[in-house]
Amino acid sequence: MKIRLITFSLAVILMAAGLTTFPTASHACKCVEEKSVEKELESSKAVFSGKVIEIKTSNNNRKILFEVEETWKGVSQTEIILEDERSSCSTDFFEGESYLVYAHEFQGELTTDICDRTRELSSVGDDLVTLGTGSKPTEEVDLKSKLQNPIIHTMYIWVPLIILFILSAFFIRKRTKS
Repeated sequence: MKIRLITFSLAVILMAAGLTTFPTASHACKCVEEKSVEKELESSKAVFSGKVIEIKTSNNNRKILFEVEETWKGVSQTEIILEDERSSCSTDFFEGESYLVYAHEFQGELTTDICDRTRELSSVGDDLVTLGTGSKPTEEVDLKSKLQNPIIHTMYIWVPLIILFILSAFFIRKRTKS
């Protein structure tokens, strides 16, 4: 009975350690004021219009695949992936809908949030007037394969913890038999 209690306690400790060892960043969503189209264009890493082809969610992270229709800044490919962590700051995207996207770079990935001017294409007439005519993307790409859920990433966290748990249980059991 004592061995089971120790093994259970060890399992709980390892799970708690696994859940707190790799925390994700969280940010409060506070938009001071909406920037003008000109300032948003200047501060954005990429500005494009595009249709959402597919959205993949893994844990709390999303990858949104766009078919780029027109570009004003930072995009030359026919497809682009935005990544974000689901939060109160996240922009709601829906497959099949078209958007005008003002993207910024965060931790090496393009992303957008509700503080940017990113909106459904049907509701951004004034932005399009200010931006003028964009250009068509010139580089044909197929990024669907990059949308795969990062199962390997979660394996890096859980597999070592499971192995450590099994080894600990084995050594505890071996020690109590001696």
